[in-house]
Amino acid sequence: MSKIKELREEAKRIEAEARSKLDEAGKASDEKRAAELEAEFDSLMDKRDGLVKKAERLERSDEAQREMEQLEERNERDQREGRRATSGPGAFDPQAAVTDEYREHFRQFLASGGDITAISGEARDALRAGFVRGEQRAQTGATGATGGYTVPTTLAAAINIAMKAYGPMYDEDVATVLNTENGAPITVPGIDDTASEAGAHTEGSEPANDNSGDVTVTKTDLLAYARSTPWIRWSFELAQDSGYSWEQILANLIAARTGRTANRLLTVGTGTGEPLGWVNAAAQGKLAASNSAVTFEEIMDLEHSVDPAYRSGPKVGFQMHDQTIKALRKIKNTNGDFIWSDGDVTRGVPATLNGKRVRFNQAMSPIGSSAKSIGFGDFSQYYVRKVGSPMIGVAREKFWPNLGIAGVVRFDGTLGMAGTIKYLEHPA
Repeated sequence: MSKIKELREEAKRIEAEARSKLDEAGKASDEKRAAELEAEFDSLMDKRDGLVKKAERLERSDEAQREMEQLEERNERDQREGRRATSGPGAFDPQAAVTDEYREHFRQFLASGGDITAISGEARDALRAGFVRGEQRAQTGATGATGGYTVPTTLAAAINIAMKAYGPMYDEDVATVLNTENGAPITVPGIDDTASEAGAHTEGSEPANDNSGDVTVTKTDLLAYARSTPWIRWSFELAQDSGYSWEQILANLIAARTGRTANRLLTVGTGTGEPLGWVNAAAQGKLAASNSAVTFEEIMDLEHSVDPAYRSGPKVGFQMHDQTIKALRKIKNTNGDFIWSDGDVTRGVPATLNGKRVRFNQAMSPIGSSAKSIGFGDFSQYYVRKVGSPMIGVAREKFWPNLGIAGVVRFDGTLGMAGTIKYLEHPA
């Protein structure tokens, strides 16, 4: 049995045990015993969630490895095709894909402490090309604290995959992602024509010409806000140890810092000098009665505050903090059924609330005074703009004999159509 399957089956077993505790608590006549059973339920579900997260991390690691292997195969095939099309022996094809050889040159550059003069001429030529296929860009100086090179293709992919682990909003499966090669502003147009209908037509008459049929087009510009990590001090002994997986190490270091920031800004960003997060772009769908709890009726009101046109589709669902989910797991509908479903962890079936998918978002506020604790709607209407691939820079002198590594990502985000996502808010 694979480790992932073993973890998911154990999580499913614990989930069933936890449900039995909660059912028993509902039937208990002694309040103290009911409270004890609910505490046991919480403890078991925390253990279940830990197993699921561990399985998901292993799955992401396996997925990243598969994507890297597929990319390497594609790159090798493209490079073979490029060599056949090259006119002279040994000529450099700037469109050739990044290979293991390029990544080894990149590793040598880091192992040298970022000293371009300390590596071979072949490695210098490859690095100066600094390419990620289709995303070439000018770089700063080659040595010292200003040195920087485009991250090898497979490392860029690993960083993007790892960033998803820190929140849903950087994920193309949640939002609509626009990838661009440069940071020039792009416009997202929108039209809200939901209030317009066709009128009656009398034979021989002309359609009305009273401006009632005019269409108002809204425009939102997506910019390219840059976010960088602090310098990460890197041991030169570790840099020279070729036994380490450079791509995974750098992906973890950079993604851990940029990922949380990206998800937070795309969730609760103010739009002033940073992305406009969906929470601040959305409208209130329901004001809860309490600042410490949520009811089934309030969740239903939130869901139906969104127009039916935006309540179906692959990216429609709820988002909330983990602590909010913990509270909702205990709520039942009018038929006495739990409105929360953990899905089937053994088959990768996602958690749902009232039949709609739920995504954890730790950038959101948990239940509390004035908190916007639950979001619902069509998240495909939120546009995330990514510019190129993540980049890193290497500094030597200021950290000698060690070296420093820092990462930079550029992105923006905004809600394309008002009313497509709404939130439940608690009173002060």
